[in-house]
Amino acid sequence: MLTIFLLSALLQQPAAPTGAGEFLWADVGSDRALFWVDAPDAAESAALRQNQDLATKQGRIPAPTAGWRLSSRLIVQTSDRELLGLIAGEGATVAPLGELVDFWLVEAGSIRAALQLREALAAVFGAAAAYLDAAPPLALRSLPTDPGFSQQWHLHNTVTPIADANLRGAWDAGITGQGVVIGVIDSGIYETHPDLAPNFNAAGSQTGGGDNHGTSCAGVAAAAEGNGLGGVGAAYGAEWSKMHFGFASQNAIAFGYANQINDLKSNSWGPPDDNTLKHMTSAERAALEDAAQNGRGGLGVVFFWAAGNGGTGDRMDYDPFASSRLTVAVGAITDGDQRSWYNETGSSMFLAAQSDGGSLGIFTTSGPGGYVNNFGGTSSACPLAAGVGALLLEANPALTVRDVQHLLVESARPCDPNHSSWSDNAAGRGVSESYGFGALNAAAAVNLASIWTPVGAAQLHDTGAQAVNQAIPDNNSAGLTRTVNVATAMTVETVELVMNADHNYVGDLQIEVTSPGGTVSLLSKKRLDSQDDLVGYVFTTFRCWGEDSAGVWTVKVADLGANVAGTWTDYSLRIHGYDGSGGAGGDSVLSATGVLTAGATAMLHLDLALPSAPAWLAASLTGPGSTYVSQLGVTLDLAAPMQLAGPTMTDVGGSLMWMLPVPVGAAGKSYWMQAAQAGKVSNVLAGVVQ
Repeated sequence: MLTIFLLSALLQQPAAPTGAGEFLWADVGSDRALFWVDAPDAAESAALRQNQDLATKQGRIPAPTAGWRLSSRLIVQTSDRELLGLIAGEGATVAPLGELVDFWLVEAGSIRAALQLREALAAVFGAAAAYLDAAPPLALRSLPTDPGFSQQWHLHNTVTPIADANLRGAWDAGITGQGVVIGVIDSGIYETHPDLAPNFNAAGSQTGGGDNHGTSCAGVAAAAEGNGLGGVGAAYGAEWSKMHFGFASQNAIAFGYANQINDLKSNSWGPPDDNTLKHMTSAERAALEDAAQNGRGGLGVVFFWAAGNGGTGDRMDYDPFASSRLTVAVGAITDGDQRSWYNETGSSMFLAAQSDGGSLGIFTTSGPGGYVNNFGGTSSACPLAAGVGALLLEANPALTVRDVQHLLVESARPCDPNHSSWSDNAAGRGVSESYGFGALNAAAAVNLASIWTPVGAAQLHDTGAQAVNQAIPDNNSAGLTRTVNVATAMTVETVELVMNADHNYVGDLQIEVTSPGGTVSLLSKKRLDSQDDLVGYVFTTFRCWGEDSAGVWTVKVADLGANVAGTWTDYSLRIHGYDGSGGAGGDSVLSATGVLTAGATAMLHLDLALPSAPAWLAASLTGPGSTYVSQLGVTLDLAAPMQLAGPTMTDVGGSLMWMLPVPVGAAGKSYWMQAAQAGKVSNVLAGVVQ
């Protein structure tokens, strides 16, 4: 494969830039590529990386990458300093690389000589042990300078750093939503607003007038950066478009509008928050399903939906749009990182994002050219999450709707961890009716997206109609319980309960589903709702995410009000999931540079860990075992473990390095080490100290 790649690259080699430079292959440790080197016989030179290896599926080769600088130095990793000196010869100098053990800087005199020497060293010490010392293109990154940005605590919180959407890590990585279009479905948007006009995508938009609400939503998602006006959107490099809701036909058209252009659609609207069951028309449902499954070239348009502002009296489970398995329902949290008083609860709650309800509101665009600092509700939380969704699609354009959902689940930060709504499901994942899987975490989600493998193909187990045909005991909490045994084993994503009941006051009914692992999803509770009957009504829960579908599922219906009785006709369960493959993959990886040596400093590396999150290093001198750490929710594969290091924050790529002194008297001792994070452990690294 390498030979084919080299031949292909040489055949496509571009014309040389003018000047006395030369094309040279260089391994720079983090990359191996063909460079145009301005001065190959100098000690240092500017270089252009040639990008034939980065050709698109359509064969388009990106322009060469400027900003590289190559040197005449090699970085070599070996414990055999004497052999290194012999191979390098008298024409090169060898010096330690700072305080690093077994790392050396070899000065060869010129870039050309260094590259030639590198081949000889790689043949002896290994290809990864010797590489050219180079400086890739780097840029000093700063936060937006727009005058209103200091008020946008939801994007960058300097008072309570944890209580923001953690955008800076994504922005610092250069991810701002470039190339992504966010459709904002609302009652109108002033697209000529000076902070929105630069990012407006007319081709993806419907025509229509302006409205303050929609203008504020668009600003939260994608207000422009660096124009000296207002603040910025979460995805300030993305484009946005506008569509309109209203009649069922308008909604259906908006869901399907320009889905070859629009990648995501943000919806800060829904049925009235009056604590009653709402219904979606067949046209709306078909349009939503088609967009989520076939839009964006078959990857699906990602729909974000405001969870609702009905407070604890209402439940978003009664809203067929926000509770759909095809959407991401976004609830609201305050600048104090707690539930906003108006935020609804529900088993279909997916995620929480910053909004008002505490001491501060959201600063964003409003009207034809103005700004407000008190925008809020789940209306504001939704476009904030949609903006982060745009960052994910820039980081990895191949993500499907389900991949985006998985990324948001995996990266979510447990907010308000002492809130009574939190519990662990049977897969060990924290879930909350108030917060879903937790608070939006942009940097962690973007970092994970860059290494994400698409999850396995969607699977469905439909139990079919399970006949009941029995009267529901009136005003009796015992109710009726039915079970169904599911033989299909897959990893659960969502579960839909399709209910049919003949009852003249559906507000009396409390409905629950319990998974084989014991996770209870409350789908309907007693309330004032005088509607008749449940006819094919679809309730959805995300609370069983990650559990095994196989086993006995339980459905319970109880009538908790007096004087009106009814009959439970039948039900079916539609369990959606996959085979568990794909995603970020497996556990984190713990490794060491060389062997651990008594009296020296050990370098221990953790990779593929949760990004921007604390990690601990544990060790045992006894051997393998099993020790549960309740604070992290993990089981260490060590007997009598002791803490060696941590908590230490991983970087945005999910990596870190611990440098630990090895005691002089440790020679000959056996060790077993393992790293841990909340919900995640590494392999066990074992050995004997030399």
